[in-house]
Amino acid sequence: MNNDMDARALARKCGMPYIDIEKEVPDRRCIELLKEELARSYNSLPVRFLNGGILVAISDPSQKESVEGLGQHIGKKVYPALADKEAIKKAIDASYSPQAAPEEGTEAADDGEDAEEKGGSRIISIMSNKGGVGKTHISTNLAKMIADTGRKVLLIDADLGNADISNKLALFPELTLYDFLLGDTSLGSMIEKTAYGFDLIGGSSGEFKLANINYIQRTKFIRGFRKVSESYDFTIFDLSAGISNIVTDFALASDETLIITTPQDIIAGYACIKATFQRFKQIEESLLGKVEKYKPRKVYKPWVIMNQVTTLKQGLFLFNRICQTTDERINHMETTFSVKPEYLGGILYDREGFKKAETERKPLCITSPRSNPSQCMEYLGKNLLDKPDSRIYRQQIKTGLSRFAMILGLE
Repeated sequence: MNNDMDARALARKCGMPYIDIEKEVPDRRCIELLKEELARSYNSLPVRFLNGGILVAISDPSQKESVEGLGQHIGKKVYPALADKEAIKKAIDASYSPQAAPEEGTEAADDGEDAEEKGGSRIISIMSNKGGVGKTHISTNLAKMIADTGRKVLLIDADLGNADISNKLALFPELTLYDFLLGDTSLGSMIEKTAYGFDLIGGSSGEFKLANINYIQRTKFIRGFRKVSESYDFTIFDLSAGISNIVTDFALASDETLIITTPQDIIAGYACIKATFQRFKQIEESLLGKVEKYKPRKVYKPWVIMNQVTTLKQGLFLFNRICQTTDERINHMETTFSVKPEYLGGILYDREGFKKAETERKPLCITSPRSNPSQCMEYLGKNLLDKPDSRIYRQQIKTGLSRFAMILGLE
C-alpha cells in the first residue's frame, strides 16, 4: 500500500499519469506485442491501446530512453504511465504465465492490431444536450436498419436512470449495466438477442445516474464496451441526455459521435457541440503536456442529425446555421484546435407515426416502414455504412409516384 502511495506521489511530482496495475486487466493483444524477456528487462508492461499507440506501465519516470526502445520493439507509439515497481513485476508474471490466455468468449486479434486499424468494428455514440429530441428512437431504428444490411450490431442503453430503450421496446433484460458497474458481471454475459436483428445490453430504471459513476467505474465501462464491441461490426452507444464530462468522455471514447437536435432546440444542439469540443480540447492539451512528442488531434468532427424537421431543406438550412455559429464563436477564437460539424441527415417529423411506434413498443421502421421518417432512418443507416471521409449528403424522399417509377425501372 505504501509503495502504491509512493508511486502516485511520484507520478504527480513528475507530471505523469498514474496507473494502478493491480486493478488492470492488460489487453492480451498488447501483451503479445512485447516479448517477455524485454518486458522483464525494462520492467514495463503494455496495458491497452490508446490513440493509435500503446499505454505502457513503467516504474521509473527517468526511463525516456527505455520508452523509445519499447516503442521500437512494440512497433507503435508508447504512452508511459507510472506504476508501482513490484506491482509491475507481479503483473508481468501473471501476463506471461502459460496459464494466461484470452478470456472465454473473446477472440484474439490476428496480428495484434486493434479493431480500428483492422477496420472491422465501429463504435458510434449518440448523444443530445436534453431529453425529448428523439435520441432513443434514432438509436433503435439505426440499429435495426444497419442490422438489416447483414452487419452484426450491438446496441448499448447507457441511460442508467431511465432505461429508455427497454421502455420503448418492452425489452427488460435480467442483467443491466447497473449490475456490471456495481458487481462482477461481465458485459459479455448480459448481451441479449432481440427480435429486430441486433443485440442489446440494457440500461436500468432507478436512481443511479451515469454522471454518478466514479473514475474506476468509468474506466471499467470504457474498457468493457470497447472490448465487447470487437465481436460486432457496429456498436451503437445510446448515451444519457446531457453534457457532463462523463457523458462527453464516453462520446469521445467512441469512433464517431452523433449529436441529435431539433429545429426547436438548435441552441441546445450547438451547446452540445461546444461542450464536447471543449472536452476534446482539454484532453488533447493534457496529453500534449504530459506525453513527450505527442501529436494532438487538432480537429473535432461530430456528426449532426436534425430530427423533427418539416422538410429536408429546413434540416440542412439549420445545420448550416449551426456551422456558422460554430465558426463565429469557436473557430475564430481558437489558434490550435477547431471543430468541424458534419451533417449526417435529417428526419421528417411524423407525430402519429412515432406515437404508433411507442404504443406498439417497436421500432418505427417496423410499425411504419414506408413512412417518411423510416425512409430518413434508412438513409442515415446506409450513410453510416460508409467511412466518414467518403460520405456525401444526398438525402431525398421517395414519394408514392417515385416508388412506383422505381419499381417499373423508370428511375
